[in-house]
Amino acid sequence: MDLLFLGKVLWRKLWILVSVPLIAAFAAYIFTMDTPETYVSKAQLATGFTIHDQVQLTEERFNTREADIKFSNLMSAMNSGLAVNLTSYRLLLHDLDPENVPYRRPDTENFATNAEEVEKVREVVSRKLANFSPLSSTDPEFVLINEFLKAYGYTYSDIKDKLAIERIPNTDYIEVYWAADKPGLAALGANAFSEEFIRYSKSLKSERSSESVEFLRQLSETKKAEVDKWLATQKSFKSDNNVYNLEGESGMKMGQLSVLESQASTTRSNINRLELTIQRLNEDIARLSAPASSSSNQRILDLLTEINEMNSRLITGGGNNQVLLDSLQFLREELRVAQDNSLREGATISPGYTAADLQNQLREAEIDLKVQRNDLRQVEASIRGIKYSFSGYANKEAELAAIQKEVDLATQEYTMALEKYNEATNRQLSSDNLRMILVAAPPVNPEPGIRFIIIGLAAFTSLLLCMMVIVGLEMADGAARSPEKFRRLVNLPMAGVINRIDSRNFNIRTFFNQQNGNEETELFKSLLRKFRHEIESLNGKVILFTSPRRRDGKTFVMFSLAYVLSLLDKRVLILDTNFKNNSLSQILGRGQSDLKLLDTKKHKLLVSAQGGEEKKVDHEFEHENSYDLINPTKYKNIYIVGNSGGGSESPAEILSGRDFTNLVSILADSFDYVLMEGASLNDYSDTKELVRYADKVVAVFSAETPIKQLDREAIQYFKSLGKKFGGCVLNRVDSKDLKL
Repeated sequence: MDLLFLGKVLWRKLWILVSVPLIAAFAAYIFTMDTPETYVSKAQLATGFTIHDQVQLTEERFNTREADIKFSNLMSAMNSGLAVNLTSYRLLLHDLDPENVPYRRPDTENFATNAEEVEKVREVVSRKLANFSPLSSTDPEFVLINEFLKAYGYTYSDIKDKLAIERIPNTDYIEVYWAADKPGLAALGANAFSEEFIRYSKSLKSERSSESVEFLRQLSETKKAEVDKWLATQKSFKSDNNVYNLEGESGMKMGQLSVLESQASTTRSNINRLELTIQRLNEDIARLSAPASSSSNQRILDLLTEINEMNSRLITGGGNNQVLLDSLQFLREELRVAQDNSLREGATISPGYTAADLQNQLREAEIDLKVQRNDLRQVEASIRGIKYSFSGYANKEAELAAIQKEVDLATQEYTMALEKYNEATNRQLSSDNLRMILVAAPPVNPEPGIRFIIIGLAAFTSLLLCMMVIVGLEMADGAARSPEKFRRLVNLPMAGVINRIDSRNFNIRTFFNQQNGNEETELFKSLLRKFRHEIESLNGKVILFTSPRRRDGKTFVMFSLAYVLSLLDKRVLILDTNFKNNSLSQILGRGQSDLKLLDTKKHKLLVSAQGGEEKKVDHEFEHENSYDLINPTKYKNIYIVGNSGGGSESPAEILSGRDFTNLVSILADSFDYVLMEGASLNDYSDTKELVRYADKVVAVFSAETPIKQLDREAIQYFKSLGKKFGGCVLNRVDSKDLKL
């Protein structure tokens, strides 16, 4: 639907859109006259979810999502029933306290109390307030306390209706609003709710956090005891095994072991050399006759003497003099080289040696061999002792490492437990961030907007409902009440629009003779003249008027058109071919007793056929018979060919055997316009049978009837006529709809 059209419809109904909201606003004003004044007080709470202004033991980064979740949880908790119950207790105790001025007093006629009941209620309510106990129907004192709450107006529903909790966007603050009929009560309610919720929240958090902190404290103490136990075990092990410096002692033993192994290797080399020397001496003694170099033998004898002396000194010194050992090893190496040279010089011993000398050398060599073997046994014994001590050190180190591992593990567990304990302690310290930063004060003035908001809301709601009803009725109404809507519905060309007039005492001569008629009369004459102009532009003399349904106004439109055409000195003949309803014949033929009718059998038109024989008449007789059907009317230049009406036959059946086409052609030559009327297209086939006799077809629609399915079939038929269709006439249009 066109928004502009809707706007015009609403503008036409402006009196409704103005009067109904005014009535609604006046009614709301009357109904709210006795409404008591409302005072609203505000308290403000800081949550600490986004701002930490207390000492923090651990650094915590701000998390927006976590803060939003905390705010949602807090708002849900604040809207819970327990906080409202606690507020009810506070307000009731205030009014029951004889030292306070009560804000409300119950009706003594309907609520009788005594001092004992009041004292009992105060005692029970105080206990419930201290224990955070909600009022339950299972409580023995439920009936009594509930009666007091109802009498004073402090029930759960009363408190809940007056309470409003909101978070200030993008801040850390929550505002608590309380509405009451007295300023002091409004401030008391807001403060009582805030204080009781903070007290309950602290109690709940303290209970939960205390359990967690106590558990973590015990856990940390247990881990600390384990660490102390393993440290004591480590200290005792070191003391019992004298292993305070295992790494230093182990390094010293390794140095001694390296020296002894080097000394053992040298001693084994000397033993091998002495064994070879003894073997050679035995061979030399066996070859006493072998020549030898005197100088080489002398050098060998000198070396043997020095070796014997140095060996004696080494034995006397205990065998630990490293310098003597190195010198002795050097002399022995030199002796070996001299002996090798002596052997190369000759296969026999030098001449300076006797068998006795060789025997002496042999004995010295055997003594040296024994000394070297004895030294080797002592060194190997020392090596074995050091290696044995190493195995003891390894076992002690393994045991000490296992103890140290337990100490490290226990220390790590203790450190983790201590960190969790410190974190829990910090959270316990920072969990009480919810606090009141703005205490509610009694408002000075009542809320001015409540009553006016109700009045304005009543006016706005009624206006909206009126608009919805008007638009809904307009959308549900399928009638083409305006030309614009008609064009959208039928999509056919328009030939004219006729406004609705009072047709009860309709006299068209009076309409056109009066100079200054009313607005509807002047509009009717103007629209009718526009329609006349469109008909003159059709270039057709024989025009068939029809409509989709009965009583759409075909008769009225044809007669009105005939009259305005007659004003132009146009000769107009009306052929009343609506054989189902001869309204035109009755209106224009009124007072004519000898009215000639088209469907009378005695009038033979033009050419008739009997028994297959064709009878011809001359042209003059044809004209005479044709004009015999024409009836004059009381209106100048308007004539009519009537019918008897009420017939059940169709035009094709009535005109069967008559040359109706020739009749229409002859009449059209004698008149400026020939207007024909067909029965309603939805009910009869008359229009379709008469279309072939007409030059143009004009459809008449009523603006008061909706377009239905049968009408749409008729519309499709009009579209199928093509150029023969002369347009639509929208009849009975309200003058107000024409102005939309």
